[in-house]
Amino acid sequence: MKNKIIDALGNDKLEHKENITYPQIHIIDLTQRTNGKQSVEIYTTKPQDIKTLLIENPNSLDISSTFFKPQCFKDEHGKEPENCEGVFYLTNSTDKTWVLFLEIKDSKAKNISNYFEKAKKQIIKVVEIFRDKNIISHNKKVYANISFPRRDKTDYYNQLIKHPKYFVDKYKIILYGTNKLTMKDNTTIVQLGN
Repeated sequence: MKNKIIDALGNDKLEHKENITYPQIHIIDLTQRTNGKQSVEIYTTKPQDIKTLLIENPNSLDISSTFFKPQCFKDEHGKEPENCEGVFYLTNSTDKTWVLFLEIKDSKAKNISNYFEKAKKQIIKVVEIFRDKNIISHNKKVYANISFPRRDKTDYYNQLIKHPKYFVDKYKIILYGTNKLTMKDNTTIVQLGN
């Protein structure tokens, strides 16, 4: 998949991380905290004093990721559409293996409801671009997760998506809203609460 992404989008506005095989993958968007000096980072252990999106990888799947730098996407008018942070996929991905799009909102817990619609639109837009550029097929069901790492005490999934079946039927996106996912195997990702 990495080569398809590069062929479709170029490589200068992408950041790739490969051979991610650790049992716990901690992801944080540091853009706001570092005034744009750092973006999305992946850690093998939880960084001290920072809440993360945790992806459990109990079967040591070989995972790759591609993160989108500013100006990665431009519409027909040269404007940059809102987009999610990036995409995870198996290093040896096929049309049958999972693809996971991620949006991480590092906002204060009291503000998360302000970002629900925007985050969904960001995911939908990038999945649409991936389909239009034939990176993924038009009928492939993909996973997406919207994470609010600072919100760790209550479930926001039911607030984020009211009709999950409709979302799958309309966009072919299995949408989660959690800070903890598990990659069960080559084809299945599950949400494990907050």
